[in-house]
Amino acid sequence: MFTENEAEIEGSFKFLLASRALRSVAIILVNLSLSLYLKALGYGLIFIGVVYFIIVLFNVFFTLALGYLGDRMGYARAMILGELFPLIAFLGLAVSENIYVIIASAALGGITGTPGGMRGAFSPGMTSYIASNWPEERERIDKLSKVFAVSSISAIGGSLLLAMHGFLSKFFGPINSFRVLFGTSFFLILASLFTLSLLKERRRPKKTAAIMKKESFSYSLRVIVPNVINGLGVGIAFPLLPLWFELNYNVSASVVGLIFTAAYAFTALGSYFSGSFMRSKKVRAITVSSSARLIQGLLLIALAFSPFLILSVAIYSVRSFIAGLGSPIRSAINVRGISSEDYGTASAVQGIFTRSSQLTSGLSGYLMSEGLELPLLTGGFFQVAGALAFYALIRSWEKKHSF
Repeated sequence: MFTENEAEIEGSFKFLLASRALRSVAIILVNLSLSLYLKALGYGLIFIGVVYFIIVLFNVFFTLALGYLGDRMGYARAMILGELFPLIAFLGLAVSENIYVIIASAALGGITGTPGGMRGAFSPGMTSYIASNWPEERERIDKLSKVFAVSSISAIGGSLLLAMHGFLSKFFGPINSFRVLFGTSFFLILASLFTLSLLKERRRPKKTAAIMKKESFSYSLRVIVPNVINGLGVGIAFPLLPLWFELNYNVSASVVGLIFTAAYAFTALGSYFSGSFMRSKKVRAITVSSSARLIQGLLLIALAFSPFLILSVAIYSVRSFIAGLGSPIRSAINVRGISSEDYGTASAVQGIFTRSSQLTSGLSGYLMSEGLELPLLTGGFFQVAGALAFYALIRSWEKKHSF
């Protein structure tokens, strides 16, 4: 049985799911479109890579600020505040072709180029909101898996909208069709913002440390090190992945949209199984999550060598399923050793290092100009190394705490 407040919190979870669904369609659409849009405007690979470097740099500080505020004003309010930025950003992308407006808007919107199916799930405060309201880890994983599954299913909407680019081009032209899609994302984020205003959350414990407790910081370091290693690979491999498919197989933006539609369907399937998979007490969370990231890295390397489009789609779809399986579990592990009063700050500190490592996105355009396979190869090797480090550091903590 829930107390009245707990019942309200549980009941408002559906609004979080609605927000993540709307947000996912919008964020995925813009993430998939941006590199293709910049190329259509005539900008080269190296320049596009530099644009992503600027975007990631801005988001490093943005993430830290909202995480710090979340511990003090509540994580639901932090999510609402964070949603205002993509709202402004997508309006800017819709109304202007000026490159300075595009860069500023993409930075405000957090369009870092990672087109994974769970991209729309994440916003400052989301993981902290779930961790705060559902203290038991398996329950957290269950809630996170539902959020990620809904986000992944909804991401299909974003990729399908991109697949309509060819049809829209008949009426608006190739450039203006992207702007029509950006305008669609604006209205989706507006709806997401409304649903977030309906969330309820547990009363926050009083903040006793200026930044965060020593034990929270110590555990965060165990998460930060492998996430930085993984982030180096993500920054190199993923910002230009939609463009990689377009250039490597000479396909249109519409086909790229269909490719990611298939991938997001598999991500949703993996996220759905994640919660039910972890209900078994015989399954060790760290083993599943680190193994998933290891396989993701190996499949990314395999993708670089794929000679056929259909094989690439198959490889990336399997990789997406594995990502969907591992991410909810990993997100729960990331806050396992954190004090409840430090969820926002700790998540933000973890995020700032992870996002900083993704500044390697500035290299992605250069590497791709030297060889289309280089970003995927490099990113895959970093993901494998990050997976091994994650297992070693978290498992040693578990042994000390008899977890």
